[in-house]
Amino acid sequence: MELRIRQLLAAIIISVMTFTVSAELKPEVPRAETLPDKPSPHWLWVNDLVFNHMEAGKAFLLDGDSGQMLGMLSVGNFYQTLLLPSDYSMLYSPEMYWTRGTRGTREDMLAYYDPKTLAHVHDVEVPPKKAAVVSLIGSSNLSSDNRFTAHYNFTPAQSVSFVDVKEKKFIAEVETPGCAQVFTAGPRAFNMVCGDGTMLTLKLDDSGKVTTTERSEKFYEPQGDTIDDKPARNGNTWYFITMEGVVKPIDMSGGNPKFEAEWKLRGEGEEAWRPGGYQYAAISPVHSELYVIFHEGPKWTHKDPGKDVWVYDLKTNKRVRKIHLEHKAGSIAVSQDAEPLLFTAYAGSRDIDVYDARSGKHQRTINEVGFSPVLLLAVPVVK
Repeated sequence: MELRIRQLLAAIIISVMTFTVSAELKPEVPRAETLPDKPSPHWLWVNDLVFNHMEAGKAFLLDGDSGQMLGMLSVGNFYQTLLLPSDYSMLYSPEMYWTRGTRGTREDMLAYYDPKTLAHVHDVEVPPKKAAVVSLIGSSNLSSDNRFTAHYNFTPAQSVSFVDVKEKKFIAEVETPGCAQVFTAGPRAFNMVCGDGTMLTLKLDDSGKVTTTERSEKFYEPQGDTIDDKPARNGNTWYFITMEGVVKPIDMSGGNPKFEAEWKLRGEGEEAWRPGGYQYAAISPVHSELYVIFHEGPKWTHKDPGKDVWVYDLKTNKRVRKIHLEHKAGSIAVSQDAEPLLFTAYAGSRDIDVYDARSGKHQRTINEVGFSPVLLLAVPVVK
């Protein structure tokens, strides 16, 4: 009897405490947060292909200084990467969906998002042919004047779709047999890498119509030391790297590629070291430095991650320092300001590491970002 009385009293006390706490709780009012008008140059977009369920691609916005996640976008099947205009006035996302989730009618589009609220703004439908491949920097690109986007298609026929982002309309699809990916070549041109060792230049008029297609001279040997599909960009110059660590700079500012003198990343006695990863090269434009992930391995290990980043002065083409990483990385990005941060990621991990790009000092690890971060995009410096 005494035990039952104690149980009853305990139940009454708990009920009174629960009622009191509940009465003090105020209902939460839903609200939308807004990001600052001017983005920080230390913000980073992490593009997540989500290997284990590719129908649910994601893009995460991180603050490299605080280590906080600022927002997220859901971006569809076989996601590639955001396209960021130099003024950061809009976010463009090439996306693909199926009307029944994993089946039905395929729909491809270029989606527009507000960079302050991350709210969806608009869609431009494009032919349902976007290359469904692992995220690559050359899958889609934005012209240097922020006017046109070009999107590489593979069905397996090869072509490029063009969108006028200002007029918000699809322009045309152009067949490009034997040539893959698209790289910005000034305000009115894009270049593609072709299987015979040449480049194909697609020149546009002011309406976005392709007016000229031109083939370049051969700049790499397809059956020899072939180039990798993971270049680093500095303005309108793209730095392609071969399997054996030879840098092939290409000035594309005038539309047609100008092949500059090549140079080597490795010195004598360093033949066992190789660049590798999914996005293993990045550039600090302010300091004119190239950052490359290296690992020790045999030929054909160009996708392997590494724990070392070698840094080169692009004015002298000489290595100036090495950064030993806390964790292995397959992808890197460098912020575009005078006090740059180095961001690293590995597709087999959910963590993003942040370093001082000049000293190499590890500053922080941002844990549990997505599932398989592949491509990293530093937010442009907005004046």
